[in-house]
Amino acid sequence: MDSPGLQILLGAIALSSIVQAVVLVGVAMGGMQLMRRVQHLQGQVERDIQPVLESLNSISRNVAEVSDVAVLQVRRVEAVVEETIERIDTARAQVRRFIRKPRGLIGDITAVFKGVRRGLAVYHRLGRLQAPGRGKSRRYAGDEHLFI
Repeated sequence: MDSPGLQILLGAIALSSIVQAVVLVGVAMGGMQLMRRVQHLQGQVERDIQPVLESLNSISRNVAEVSDVAVLQVRRVEAVVEETIERIDTARAQVRRFIRKPRGLIGDITAVFKGVRRGLAVYHRLGRLQAPGRGKSRRYAGDEHLFI
């Protein structure tokens, strides 16, 4: 069993095992180095991103507060608009009432003038304002003046 071919074969197997072990150690060391770099990069990213995350949290809180304030302002504006509409309706009703009153008052004044005019017309027809012989009493024939 001491043949030279067998020794060469055993030497090749031993050499390949050593090369394989060296390669595995190199891969392990590279993996360790890569893992350290990744951990370092992860720490650096966390340090760099942490302020950004805090800023985003602050921004989201601010946006929530602004939206709450905006909702309150919209509700206030709605209340003001509703109150304004109610006041406009009230004012419109008062203007209508005011306009109707003068129209009614003018109608009343017109009716009084018509009544006065009609009274004057009746007075003119019955006795005339400018009857001849003012101051003279009327004379009736017989007992006519006693009957109403």
